[in-house]
Amino acid sequence: MKNIYAPIFLIGLFVFSLYLLTSSITPRPPDKFVVLDFADIEGWSSDDQSLALTAFQISCERILKYPAIKSFGEFGRAADWQPSCTEALKTDIDDARIFFESRFTPLAFLNQEGGLFTGYYAPVYKGSRERSDKYSAPLYMVPRELQNIDLGDFDQSLKGRTIIGEIKNDEFVPYKTRKEIDQGALDNQNLELVWLEKTEETFFLQIQGSGFIELEDGQLVHLGYVERNGRPYRAIGQFLIESGDITREDMSLQAILDWMGKHPEQSNELMWKNPSYVFFVERNLKTPIGSQGVGLTPGRSLAVDRAHIPLGMPIWLKTYQKLNMDGREMVQKPNLRRLMVAQDTGGAIKGQIRGDVYWGIGDHAELKAGPMKDCGTYHVLVPNVVLRSIF
Repeated sequence: MKNIYAPIFLIGLFVFSLYLLTSSITPRPPDKFVVLDFADIEGWSSDDQSLALTAFQISCERILKYPAIKSFGEFGRAADWQPSCTEALKTDIDDARIFFESRFTPLAFLNQEGGLFTGYYAPVYKGSRERSDKYSAPLYMVPRELQNIDLGDFDQSLKGRTIIGEIKNDEFVPYKTRKEIDQGALDNQNLELVWLEKTEETFFLQIQGSGFIELEDGQLVHLGYVERNGRPYRAIGQFLIESGDITREDMSLQAILDWMGKHPEQSNELMWKNPSYVFFVERNLKTPIGSQGVGLTPGRSLAVDRAHIPLGMPIWLKTYQKLNMDGREMVQKPNLRRLMVAQDTGGAIKGQIRGDVYWGIGDHAELKAGPMKDCGTYHVLVPNVVLRSIF
């Protein structure tokens, strides 16, 4: 008789080993900040903060449902944010600037170096509920054998950290790669949500995290991120830069699509260099949902790294493009100066100064998101009550 406890024992042993490893590492000291004045923020007086207030109000409906003790990392707990959220929901959008200036204090990270800011959007592709010669590339639901284990269930110090895999031959192992899935590893499991025309479309829908499928009868179906395979994300554009196919200066979503169109026989191999894979769920919504569980606002929702920025936080974003003048010198061309709200995350969004701007749905949003590759910085806005706990 097979020992049914063996997989559980192996998972527990793995988690215990991981705990011993992480507990031996000295925690990084908290980041230090400098207090700013709104009058010193470049572009603050010319921004339309009403759009950011609308996004913040959406986040606040979620924050007000949090337990009071829910951590916002270095920026307090939910109880510190909830009074500002209560006030936000009472505030008219015409009074947005007054609201943020009276309830929040801007902070800058000390020794902050310029980071990378890209864009994303929700694509619209044609698809079908049934497989055919035209529609042969599947988008999948979460496989039954995939397991996402919260390490916090084993030790509170690991809360929020997860490990994804599956059990094979009584061993807990990494889940299938993109290549394995594309080559049929999930066939005959009835996991297909819809079928698209090209594998490239399923790939880029996964990169964006959500999108819309126009079915043959004209119905528009919204698919949203629900789970991943746990494999590391690899940006395929970097491989094209390293191979010399596309220069770093010319790299964009449009450039990658153009390369794939010219090299169809090599497209699969390129996509397989990114082993990460995303699974979807169908949602009866008209707006994509971010990791905070709220609808995203075009041009005002920002994907961040939750290890540094809590979801729901207002952020003043300042980006610029580096331009090469006559091949001799680089100049900075200002781009975005606006108030955003952290409402999403992404596999490629890692680091303290890193963000992904959500631009909306369809082709027009793609034109904004695809080429975006800005340098920049940001300032975080914290409720005044939180300020006393930081300094």
